[in-house]
Amino acid sequence: MVVPPAAGGAVLACAVLLWIGSLFYPSARPVSLYYGRPLKGSVIVLDPGHGGIDSGSHYEERILEKDIVLAVGLELRRLLNQAGATVIMTRERDEDTSKYIPGDPASRYQRDMHGRLKVINESGADLFLSLHLNSFSDPTVRGAIAFYSPGRPENKILAETIQKQVNPLMASDPKPGQTVHSSPKEGSYLLINEANIPGIILEMGFMTSPIDREIFTEPCNQGKLAQAIFLGIVEYIYTKA
Repeated sequence: MVVPPAAGGAVLACAVLLWIGSLFYPSARPVSLYYGRPLKGSVIVLDPGHGGIDSGSHYEERILEKDIVLAVGLELRRLLNQAGATVIMTRERDEDTSKYIPGDPASRYQRDMHGRLKVINESGADLFLSLHLNSFSDPTVRGAIAFYSPGRPENKILAETIQKQVNPLMASDPKPGQTVHSSPKEGSYLLINEANIPGIILEMGFMTSPIDREIFTEPCNQGKLAQAIFLGIVEYIYTKA
């Protein structure tokens, strides 16, 4: 997301509302336990999916997955840095990660996926989080899904703590006829299968759901998503301690 200069006041207002909302937002109740720099010494890899010529899922060519996940990822990095964590980003701008696998004859898409895995596996981090948006043929399907590999028990714990924090925003107010995801799921994907550190893929919502789109395209809600994920990470780290 690129914020035009004229939107500065709106973004500031969003920040104030987000802080006030944290006093009442159910998933933020544990925040008072984490004053100071609770993540000092922690190293975390954030992987905003797609980028460059790969837009990921999209709506009418104007709402792009690659932009939404990068906006949430950058805000999440800010929160983690404030809490004392060292954050490694697989990308900080609109580009893919194929540059990390130069000279490989594989397709750009394969180089991109292995580039992300290279960053993760060379990081020595405590955990990684890959951010994505889902899509499905049925627009009544919505909600976030934290995918994990059963290869190590920490993955499921991380998926459960983040899913719990994101649900109040992304699985709220279900209507009859909707399928609302609210539970983590086992998955078989390159990053979570071959990573040498704990991690998950978080599909933050469905691009194909009008309800989810309305939520995650709002800058204030992108901040709330980042805040919810942050709280899940903190809970995970303190659960393991």
